[in-house]
Amino acid sequence: MNIKSLLLGSAAALVAVSGARAADAVVVAEPEPAEYVRICDVYGAGYFYIPGTETCLRIGGYVRYDIGVGDVGSFDGAENFDVEDGDIQDTYYKQARFNLKTWTGQETELGTLKT
Repeated sequence: MNIKSLLLGSAAALVAVSGARAADAVVVAEPEPAEYVRICDVYGAGYFYIPGTETCLRIGGYVRYDIGVGDVGSFDGAENFDVEDGDIQDTYYKQARFNLKTWTGQETELGTLKT
């Protein structure tokens, strides 16, 4: 009887240990996500931190393209001249404009430095 209970106890312990081990699956730690762009809300909307610094940057601007066809001038006989060679373009007009603006902000010993 002793051997029977010893074998039963050993089998029960083996099942309990192997079951607990199967429940503890190997968990691989995922790397922390890299923060390439952090939002900087100190100076208002649209600012972000320049990576590796405590300087906040905001980028803005616009692109504009105008085309005019037909009677470009407001007077009869008005002509539009080409900027490059001075030729008359008759009734065709085009203009492109690009504007880029940047704002920066940083806290210094003397206070806030904004450009």
